[in-house]
Amino acid sequence: MARARFSQVRGWDPGTATRAGSAVAAADSAFSAAMARVGRAVDTAVSGWRGAAGTAAALRALESQLAANHIGAALLDIADAFAEAGALERVRVLVGQIGDEARASGCRIAEDGTVSAPRSDTGNLALDLIFQAGFDAKAKELQARLVPLLDSAGEIDERAGARLDAAVRALAGLNADPTGGGPSFRVAGLLDGTALLPEDPKALCALWKSLPPADQDALFAADPLIGDHDGIPVLARDHYNRLAMRRLRADAAADDQRLADQHRDWLRGENLPATGDGWVRLRAWEAARGEALTRAAGYAALEEQAGDAAAGRLLLAVDGNGHGAVALNNPDTAVNVATFVPGTGSSLTDIGRGMDRAAALLAAAERADPGARTSVIAWYGYDAPPNLAEAARDRRARAGAPALDRFESGLRATHPGPAAHQTVIGHSYGSTLIGAAASGANSLEADDVVFVGSPGVDVRDVSELRLSGIPAGHNGAHVFATADPADPVPRFGQFLHGVDPVDREFSATVFTSSGDSIGLPVLSAMPFDVSSHGNYWEPGNPGLWHQGEIIAGRYVR
Repeated sequence: MARARFSQVRGWDPGTATRAGSAVAAADSAFSAAMARVGRAVDTAVSGWRGAAGTAAALRALESQLAANHIGAALLDIADAFAEAGALERVRVLVGQIGDEARASGCRIAEDGTVSAPRSDTGNLALDLIFQAGFDAKAKELQARLVPLLDSAGEIDERAGARLDAAVRALAGLNADPTGGGPSFRVAGLLDGTALLPEDPKALCALWKSLPPADQDALFAADPLIGDHDGIPVLARDHYNRLAMRRLRADAAADDQRLADQHRDWLRGENLPATGDGWVRLRAWEAARGEALTRAAGYAALEEQAGDAAAGRLLLAVDGNGHGAVALNNPDTAVNVATFVPGTGSSLTDIGRGMDRAAALLAAAERADPGARTSVIAWYGYDAPPNLAEAARDRRARAGAPALDRFESGLRATHPGPAAHQTVIGHSYGSTLIGAAASGANSLEADDVVFVGSPGVDVRDVSELRLSGIPAGHNGAHVFATADPADPVPRFGQFLHGVDPVDREFSATVFTSSGDSIGLPVLSAMPFDVSSHGNYWEPGNPGLWHQGEIIAGRYVR
């Protein structure tokens, strides 16, 4: 890694990169919108075709859509590389401040960051010794601050330049051949079912990066949920997951329509069964319609929250079971990555609330370290308990733990260069899930975990948790917990899921949270306030500030 020169950094204008990135992102957004309009027009035109002609038209339309998405993904990668270069603005400002300090104190700065102190020459030996010691100390202090900034600037410049060069070359290749040719023999076994994709995210990442676009598209054609596999790079996941999400939403709507067509009279409340067997069939039909409507509503909410990739939202997961995950900013290029895990009553239809909390966490982390790129993910990747009765059991936490483990391992596998600082934040039953993902035979790929309003995590103390790369004896410095004094869940949950993580005996690092009560005189006199269970991400809550410091790796214990 080459250290950036002092004059080079002071002369940089990262705003140019930021403006260029915004322009490329806008072009990508316009291109994607145009291709979506073309896709809808083609779908309408060929919807009535049947037989070989219909099949050929559908395949050709899919091929064109995939080619367009590859071009869009390449544009998005270029925009993201420009955005990374834009992060140099913070470094430039700090280097400028040090330069001003050096000039004011008479110090000289060399291009490599070496700072030379002025010479004291008062003619008085004793005074010169005292003054020179002060000048030397100041020069040493300035150099200690400057050199890491120049190293960081050089690293960011090299990384962003390499990404930009690779993305431009990829775009040029797609311009020459948008489809990348046909699939190669390397994926033949995966396509005919005689071979399987690696389950280990690191192995899958290595395989995926070695494949040309045509092979990746062929895998998508064979498995429309390919983007839900942990270990595939984030931009590729977003690329394929958006296609899958639209298909899943359409399938759910079609299922509802099929069920409605079966019993139009029941929809109108007519000819309802009068026998026990008939009532069983009616209830089953109502349940099936309810499930289809819930799936459709969940995918609609997910699509709304995923928004536009050019605006910094990436769809990291979607499956046929009503699960999904959306990232704010790209975790593959972020220095700090946090995953928010929701609790009881959370479903895909509720992901908007999770995204609001993720946005609050992102803002708090960026305040804690404005110079670091941060990504926060709302992870709705498990079947959360629908009610308190289910939340009293650990069944759903145990069932969801492998999915969270794989997701975090996937984030680690696809992140190039130095590993990101990964934090996993669990709210309510989400913390119980984290406990299951980091205990027993499981190990969670995280540098820090945070339990917020926890009902317990089914272990007695932090030493029973397993965080990859963290010795169990050091867990207390990497496991954080908070509970609003008025939050009833931690008080009563400990009778169901073990020691309250904020208790001294659990040995976590505890921080303060306190939200505003709902302000009703009767309730304000009570020791509990149910609304406090959801106030941990409200503006003004000190707990939000602490969470931002933890995500940024700046928390002072």
